[in-house]
Amino acid sequence: MNKKRLIRTFSIIFIGLIIGGLGTYFQIKSESSGRVATIKSAPVVASDFGGEFTLTNHLGETVTDKDFKDKYRLIYFGFTYCPAICPTELQKITMALKDLDAEIADQITPIFVTIDPERDTVEAMKSYVGLFHERLIGLRGTAQQTKQIADAYKIYYARVKDDTMQDYTMDHSSFIYFMGPNDTLYRIFKVDDKADVIAAFITEHFAK
Repeated sequence: MNKKRLIRTFSIIFIGLIIGGLGTYFQIKSESSGRVATIKSAPVVASDFGGEFTLTNHLGETVTDKDFKDKYRLIYFGFTYCPAICPTELQKITMALKDLDAEIADQITPIFVTIDPERDTVEAMKSYVGLFHERLIGLRGTAQQTKQIADAYKIYYARVKDDTMQDYTMDHSSFIYFMGPNDTLYRIFKVDDKADVIAAFITEHFAK
């Protein structure tokens, strides 16, 4: 492992620990069927999470943080050239929304923010989000706008290219944020959290 790769690896681990520190402890008890039986968690991870942003959606329209401030959201940061993790996590969001009662699912806006705006044009984002949930919103910005929203949501990302690669790829943190009105962060879901865990947590949240 070269020095750059080592530094990048430790950076990912460090940022993961910071994000993990925001989360509250939760306990999951599975029934014999494998479904989640109970989830115990604090109601709020962080208040006023995220921040102001101006981006372009997959239809070419300018949107800001104010367009989503009063909504429940499932937010994921990634890029369309991602070979495995990004499509898996977006499919997980799609499955979780389909597992929810329609009345609850309709209140949640799924959002995909690209951290690779150089390749992820409006046209590319439109084609990509169409592969997942019908209400998934794709957001992109300039390099500066992308850095602003990534910093606000504590997302690490970096371009990676070495002599063995024909094109670059992107290193990035992989979290699904469940947020509510007024930028309240209720839960950070990690890669090993399945769709049924997401659906169960949201169901319990709306039952309170």
